[in-house]
Amino acid sequence: MQNSRHSGGGAQAPASRWKQVLLTLLIFIALLALIGEALWQNICYNRTHYTAEFYQIHSRKLTQSCRVVFLTDLHLREYGQDNCELVQDIHSLAPDLILLGGDLVTYGEGSNYDNMLSLCSQLSEIAPVCGVLGNHEDELYFLDGDQALVEKFTAAGVTILRNQEARYTVRDNVISILGVEGSPEDFYNYGASTFMDSVEPQTDYDLRICLAHVPTYFPEHLENYSFELGLAGHTHGGIVRLPKIGPLYSAEEGFLPDYAGGSYGLANNATLIVSRGLGDSSWVPRINNVPELSVIDID
Repeated sequence: MQNSRHSGGGAQAPASRWKQVLLTLLIFIALLALIGEALWQNICYNRTHYTAEFYQIHSRKLTQSCRVVFLTDLHLREYGQDNCELVQDIHSLAPDLILLGGDLVTYGEGSNYDNMLSLCSQLSEIAPVCGVLGNHEDELYFLDGDQALVEKFTAAGVTILRNQEARYTVRDNVISILGVEGSPEDFYNYGASTFMDSVEPQTDYDLRICLAHVPTYFPEHLENYSFELGLAGHTHGGIVRLPKIGPLYSAEEGFLPDYAGGSYGLANNATLIVSRGLGDSSWVPRINNVPELSVIDID
């Protein structure tokens, strides 16, 4: 009798363990499916939505406040038919200036960027528009021979700054915009250093903003010059943003980059704002990283 009971109990124990293993496996698969679905929903959301991020900085010389809207890294993306949603949002923000950080186009997808030219034409009816070229515009211009690119954007109402300055008067305040072309390694080779040296002695402005496509340009070179606000993009917010950690990767800084989205202080006491951008340029999707329209109020 005892042997019979002992044998029966031994047969049931393995079966019970297998049920536990199977249950654990099913729970694990269900959790993976839930995580996968959540990631997919997040990726899809980030392809069709953006958020307006508001920043505020102070200027010692401005007598009245100024609002700047900064767009960068659209990479041909449209929000609504012919970007009607984006244009309407910018119109409602009533900016004094609209600045572009480059990479409106995408190299490798041909030279059809008419939707970006249309966007710029619409924006130029809201406020003055100026900006710099990104690496994708440079590649189309220099590698694909699209020599008309700058002229096309100029005809669409954009003042393209290629190591150049533009000035605007906003309610009696003179605002100087510096546009530096290329990347940090180009600084001494293609005119950026000479340009920045030439404008450094100027003091006849009330606010100076410096534009460069690549954010590491600022700590490596540009923070040695006088301006109050720097604007950059390029990093797409680090592509993946880890909770409580921040951006995952940028080409210039590698993993856990310092300059991949947000507001930073520079050595010249200027504020650097790095936008997460409004589009994607590769197969790697944004995760936990909503595209950004930057709105900067300066008073």
